[in-house]
Amino acid sequence: MSTRNAIVKFILQYTNRAVESDTKFTLGKSWVLITKEANNTSLEFRTYEPVICLIVQGKKELLSSHEVISASAGQSIIISHDIHVQARIKVIQKGAPYTAVIIPIDIQKLREIVIQISYEDRLEKKQNAISVGTTSSELEDAVLRYLKLLNNPQDIDILANSLLKEIYFRVLTSEGGSMLRELLIVDSHADRIQKAVKYIKLNYRSNILIDDLIKHVGMSGSAFHMHFKRITGNTPKKMQSDLRLMEVRERLRVTRETISNLAFDVGYNSLAQLSKEYKKKFGTSPLQDRT
Repeated sequence: MSTRNAIVKFILQYTNRAVESDTKFTLGKSWVLITKEANNTSLEFRTYEPVICLIVQGKKELLSSHEVISASAGQSIIISHDIHVQARIKVIQKGAPYTAVIIPIDIQKLREIVIQISYEDRLEKKQNAISVGTTSSELEDAVLRYLKLLNNPQDIDILANSLLKEIYFRVLTSEGGSMLRELLIVDSHADRIQKAVKYIKLNYRSNILIDDLIKHVGMSGSAFHMHFKRITGNTPKKMQSDLRLMEVRERLRVTRETISNLAFDVGYNSLAQLSKEYKKKFGTSPLQDRT
């Protein structure tokens, strides 16, 4: 049995009783998300933080800046920066549900690894925040051993951190790890854009002045706008708007707060402004989404 098939078998057995398509487990000081989906899904807006996603069965498509990024079984999606995209799942073969393993990226742990390795002779491509590459057999093996810790809780404290470090090492040195390698260079364009994204996330309810944001990350205006768009596929104002709208949509689904209160709480000056932007992004009004 191949390692990939062993991962599929583990996921199907481990999630046999799970109702949700996504099941999140704590592993040491980190976590792992196992996804199992028997049916095709429609495009849905998603917010992703930096993660590694191993596609072990089926196919996943991400729509970013009108570009469709696809990953099939045997490939990995590496997301280096916080992004907002549309995503959908495709089941390729009947009776073979889409399965994937998602592991969060800890930038500090990556920095601890990168000082011990060298890739100076590697020709780097200018990638964006989403990259797709072939999953190496070494990475699949490390992920399988990492998952099997779920069946051996007594081993987690001893082995989880070292296995996660191995996974990070395999990803960093993979064909899809170019943006992560750029991100780990202090004051690189990727590093500065990451600081800008964090600033927007912390202050998205406020009126963010682009000139202040550019000064915060220490870039020229032209370089900032060029690399922000290249890496995130977005503009700062659009990213801020997406954060506001995703927050409203989530709270519409889980709370009974009034829409006007939600509008002002996330930073809109009027309910009309929220409704206009909400319908443009999601295709429905906030009220229609609630009902």
